[in-house]
Order: sequence, then C-alpha cells, then structure tokens
Amino acid sequence: MYEVIRKKIDINKQTSRSITHVNLFHRPGSGGSTLAMQILWDLRKKLRCAKVVASTTDTKAVACQVVQLFSAGGPENQNTVLLLLDNISDEPSFEKNLEDNLIDEIKARNVTTTVPVVIILNCVRQLTTTRSTTLCTSLSEEEKNKLKEKQAEIIQRHGDRHTKFHAFNIMLGNYNPSVVTEICTILHPIKKRKRSRKAQLLAYLALINSYAPGSSLSPDICQRFLDKKSLGLGSFSLEHQMQPFTDILVIFSTQEKENRGEDHVRMAHPMIAEECLQLLTSAGVTRSIITRNLLTDLCENPVPLYLVKTIKKILTKRETIQDKDESEREDKETIKRESGKQAKFSRLIQDIKAKESTHMCVLVLKSASMKLDKDPFLPQALARFYYIEEKDYKRGENWAKTAIERDEKNSFIRDTLGQVHKNHLKNLVMNTECSPRQILTTGKKATESFEDEAEAAVKEQAPEMKDHGMTNISNSFNNRGLYGFLEAADIIFYHLTKQNMEWSKVLAQEITPQTFFKSCPAEKCEKYTALLTSLRDEVEKKFEFFEQYLTYSKPSIDKDEPSYFRPNVEKCYNKYVTESGPEKTPLQILKERKVSTFAGLLHAPDPDLELITKQLRELHLYSPTDADVVQKYILANIILSQRNATSPVLRPLGELQSILKGFWEEQKDKRSPEFYLLVLLLFWPDEEQVKENSPDIAECVKYMLVSFERTYQNYLRSRFLVPLFFLRGGRGLQKLVHTSRIDKTCIDRIHKGDESTEIPGLQRVHGWVQNYKVFFVKGLKGIEVSPQHPASVRRQGVVSFYLGFNIKGPVAYNIRYEL
Repeated sequence: MYEVIRKKIDINKQTSRSITHVNLFHRPGSGGSTLAMQILWDLRKKLRCAKVVASTTDTKAVACQVVQLFSAGGPENQNTVLLLLDNISDEPSFEKNLEDNLIDEIKARNVTTTVPVVIILNCVRQLTTTRSTTLCTSLSEEEKNKLKEKQAEIIQRHGDRHTKFHAFNIMLGNYNPSVVTEICTILHPIKKRKRSRKAQLLAYLALINSYAPGSSLSPDICQRFLDKKSLGLGSFSLEHQMQPFTDILVIFSTQEKENRGEDHVRMAHPMIAEECLQLLTSAGVTRSIITRNLLTDLCENPVPLYLVKTIKKILTKRETIQDKDESEREDKETIKRESGKQAKFSRLIQDIKAKESTHMCVLVLKSASMKLDKDPFLPQALARFYYIEEKDYKRGENWAKTAIERDEKNSFIRDTLGQVHKNHLKNLVMNTECSPRQILTTGKKATESFEDEAEAAVKEQAPEMKDHGMTNISNSFNNRGLYGFLEAADIIFYHLTKQNMEWSKVLAQEITPQTFFKSCPAEKCEKYTALLTSLRDEVEKKFEFFEQYLTYSKPSIDKDEPSYFRPNVEKCYNKYVTESGPEKTPLQILKERKVSTFAGLLHAPDPDLELITKQLRELHLYSPTDADVVQKYILANIILSQRNATSPVLRPLGELQSILKGFWEEQKDKRSPEFYLLVLLLFWPDEEQVKENSPDIAECVKYMLVSFERTYQNYLRSRFLVPLFFLRGGRGLQKLVHTSRIDKTCIDRIHKGDESTEIPGLQRVHGWVQNYKVFFVKGLKGIEVSPQHPASVRRQGVVSFYLGFNIKGPVAYNIRYEL
C-alpha cells in the first residue's frame, strides 16, 4: 500500500482544493500505523508533516496549529501540511469538525495559496472491510523478499534475539497462524484454577487487545495488581515480575506532549493476544470469567478514564457488518452507497453468547453496569440484550430506564426504551389470545417513549441550548424517535385490523372510537380513546417531516439512506391515510397520492402531474391568499414544465411570476425556504425575466439562508443537502432542469467536485471569488452563492461552475478557476 498511498498524496498535491483527504484502512496488526508514519518520515523534506495526538479533542486548536505550520516562513515559503489522524475513530465527527475549523481558520487568516493547505492522511483500523484501499494481513512476493533481506540484517545485528521480534516474524511468516502458535508455546500449560497473578494479568491484556486492538494498561495498575500477593517482590520491575511472558508484551512510552513519559503495556501483536485468549478458553478460562475478573481486579475507584473507555469499547462497540450475500450481488453501487449494518452487540458479547451462554452475557453486562455506575451505555447494552435475545421485556424496560436516569438528555439513550416496547408489541401477536387492549397498552408505551425521544432530540439540536452548558450536542439529528413512532403505529394498525377490520375506520378517523365501541362493546378500550384519535394526525405529521428530510437531504455526499427507510415510512402513511367515499376533495386526492407537501411534489409520478396541477389550481382559486397552496401550485407548474413542456394545463411564466411577486411584496422577509426557492427559480436572471419591480435576487438569497437556519438547520445540520434543480441553457422555465432528469452518474460526478467535469445539458456559468465568497455574475451585479466544497475556494479570481439550487439556496458545483 506504500506506493498506492504515496501516489494518492501526489495526486492530492496537484488539486485545487485547500483541504484534501487520503484514507488508509488497515486491519489490526497489519502495520497500518507504521506505514503511515513511514510515509510521513519519507515526505518530511517535501511537505510539512505532523500527527494529531490521540488525546486531542480540540479541533479548533489543531486547525490553528495546522494553518500556522502551513504559513510558517511567510507567503513565499508556504508548504502543504501532511497531517496524520491515526485511528482517531472513537470520535466519528472529529474529521468533519476539523475540516470546518480549518476552513474558518484559513478565512480568518486570509490565506491565499496555489497549493493545498493540508492533506489529511486518515489511518483507520477496521476488522472487516471491503474498501479497496485496505492494508490486509497478506504480503506480495516483493514484500516477502524485502522482509527476508531485512531478516538477514536483523540476525547479523541482534543474533539469537531475532526470534523475539514477534511482530516482524509474524509479518515475515505472512501472518500464518502457525507462527503465532509457536510464539505462544511459552503459555503451556495453562491452569484453570490457582493461576498466578501474572497469568491472570496476561489474560486481561489478551482480552482487551483481542477486542480493542491498540488498547493498553498502565504499568501502575499492573504493578498494583501483581503486588497484592507478590511476597515482597514489589521492588522488582514489571518486566521481571511478568517473566516468562515478558517477550510477548510491549512496554512503551507515549510521545504525546502533555503525557510524555507515561508508560503503557500491551500484547506484542493482536494475533498473539487472540492466540493467548484461545488457549485460555480451551483450558476452561472463559471470556466471561476474564471480563468479570478484570472488572473486579483492575477497576478500583476511581477507575482511570482510559480503562473506562476500553471497557466500554469491548462491551458496547458494535462493528459495521456486511451482508452475507453482498459479495454475490450485482448492484455493487447500492452496497457502496447505503449505510452499513451494525452488529447487534459487541464482538465480545457475541462471542460469549456463541461459545458460552446468553446468561453469561447478562452477568458480564450487569457487572459492568454496576461497576461503572454513572455510565449510561452499559445498561443500554444490557437492556438491548434482554429484549433482543431473552425476549424479557420487563427487565429490558427496567435497564433502559436505568440508562435514561444516567443521561436524561441523551435522545439516543432514550431510543432503547421505545425499542423495548416496540419489540414487545411485535411479539404480543404470537400469543393467539392477545386482546386489542393488550396491543393498545403496549402500543401506548411505545409511542409515548418515541415521542419523548423525539422531543429530547429536538432539544439536543436547539441552538439556544448551547448557551446553557450543553456541550454534549449530537453532530446529527436523531430521527429514530420519529421513525420508531411510525413503526409502532404500523404494528398497531396491522394487528388491530387483523382481529377486526372495523378498527381501520377508527384509525383512519372515518368513525369515532365511541361509535365503534358502541357497535363492538366487547373491545372495552375506552381508556385509549386519546391514543386512537391522535394516531392518524401524528402519522401525517411525521410523514410530512420525512418527506422533507428525505427529499432535501441524505446522510452524506456518497451515502444514501438505507433502502428500507422511505418504503417503511410510506407503508405506515398509506394505512392511516386512505380516504373512502365517492366524492373526494382536492386535498384528499393529494394526500392519497402523497403529494400534499412541497417536498412530495418534487418526486411526483409523471402520469399524475396534470391531475395534481389541476387540483392545486382549484385549491388556489378557492384560497388565493394561502401561501402554502400558492407555493405548491407554482411548483407543480415548474415540475410539469420539466416533464411535458406543451401541456395545456401549464400556466405562462409571467402569470406565475405575478402571483409570486404579490406575496414577495407583502412579506418578503418572513417566508419559508420553499418560497424563496421558487423566487430563485422563477426570477433567476435571464432575458425573459420580468424587469419591473421583480424581487432582488441577492436579497432573496440572504432571506433564504436565514429561513433555512430557522426551519431546517437543526434537523439537517450534518446531512448533505441534495440539489433539487440545476441551471441549463434555455429561456423561461426551460432554463431549469430537475435533478431527476439528469443521469445519476452525472450527478455523482458533479458531487465529487472535480473542476474538469463536463456534464452534457448543463450550463457552466461565470462568476468570481472574493474574500472566500463565490458570486454568480450577471451584467454588473453579483449574487452570492455557496460553494459545494468550501475547500475548493482558495484564492480570488474569475471562476466558472455549475449552478444548482438546494433548500438552503444557490450552490456552485465544480468550481473551476479560469486562467
């Protein structure tokens, strides 16, 4: 991988962006960190090389130091920083926050450059991955030959000691397990009972290095454990006391500035740790025994923070897994783009379950939850184990509540309680004697828990909370409460109607619960009247939220929502919102076709567009001052113009502009983002623009940004805002193209941000960059637009780009500096 990474760095040095990324994924023990450091060493005279220390959490301070390093020596001596992030994977938002702070710092210092400010080399340890840039535990023939040459040099310099170079010898043997087996012969025989304290300590190291590669213990903790019954051996060094196991351990000092000289102890290689653990379990010393003893022997109050993190990692960290049939599937692009699935539990808990019993999993998680009695994630994991594996919903509920008590403001912790009740609701129907009353009792608990979670999620994101000491704000909005509510509502509908189809009329609000109970007195569910009468309205509200959420955004630029997400949302909505009767109002028709919202119209099916536009025109004529109706009516015309430009239903551009102008003049600074989007689409400068009293587009862009922050920022803050329309050559409404009319591969190329990209049918427009802001130029006027990649704006000058529109405003894609 050395040449691969070097080549990627060389390519990134030529890029026009100020910040670029190179990812190196590596399996534990394959030498990924060593490779990354070797690259930094070899490039130290060409680039300014640095590494972020593992304990750093202040991305703002890091950004400041990086830009200082880049600028050192003055404008004539600027040089790109090659910055290593070595397995800082416990903070998933670290890299994103760092990039945001780097952009801010570059702007604040007014850095002008023709080379990248920083190339971030992100070294990530992963157990299983299908990524192409992965360092695996396998050698090429060239690497084997080079290692043999190195072995000869080591033997010459170190003699017989070369057999103790375990990590090197494992690599030399191409990671063959037999090499590890040979190294670990010193562990024979292992006793189940009356093991020495050094053998017990070795077991703890083997456990944490197997399930949290790279973790370690401090010598102080090791020494205290050994000294408890050392018979006066405390004056001896740790290396001496751990004989004959010292050769398979590594004692090393950190080089971090604030902790320099602090020692750590770990196994010499993850494969040695795994072999050691395997030998222990074969001798009857199980994983659960080792884990519970570790919690008893090493976790004396106060438990060191690093050890708390290690215990949480081995007991709660769930790996991302790949479907068994993914390698056989042809739609590789779908696999790449969708979110990976998480394992149900940590690897350690899954192994204890598979090799021991579910009872031992419970004991381990319970011991950890009681030992670390302030941590919410351990009781959360225990609650999940109870409801998923044991189907013990009462205990699951109790431990989920314990987790909430430990962190009441954390919405993700609250989600577990809702999941307990939802899964209980699912499994109720396996009991053939389950009554509607039982379904509604559990359904009420589930929906209320998810409502509480959704409320907590909104508070986590609210900007006003930042001024009240809220430091633990999630980087992304937690939508699980809203989604979980829909799942619970779907289950309630399915199981009630399965018992009696008349329930569907109650849930769809076609008849009142009281009317139903009079005709079916046996049901006796009067106490759930409030739930029954509110479900449809709540389903509609949450469906409308997801229409906006899923239409305007996606998880990231290269990742789509899981394929099941939108269909499940629509499935629940379809059950509750099915209008009956021969005479349906226009609004009822729109709701049934799932186009009653602005976002829903953006993906309306072609055959329905003329009917939809007619229905919206009818609503507009009935309520000409209703801004929401006007917005949908105008959007329907825009969408129809994209699909059928000669449709007789279409209204002229001038008529649509006149309607919108009236609303603009009435209250132009307090409208929705959707309203401002329509102003941009209808009035964006071209030859057919209505000149007289037309909206000020630059002013509209500013209003739209404020409106977005007020309306959607909390929900979409970490997500990629998808372009809804692009500008193309043409006049009137034909100057626009809806994203659905552009080939998906072209959209992907636009998103990648390569300035050399040429997209047929789209128009590159001209503008300029000034003070790190991008402006679209029409005549003598400039309209500020947001760069899709802020790092692509690195100096002043004339630029060209593709112009797109998302729900936040106009966006410059694929910015190219013109010579």
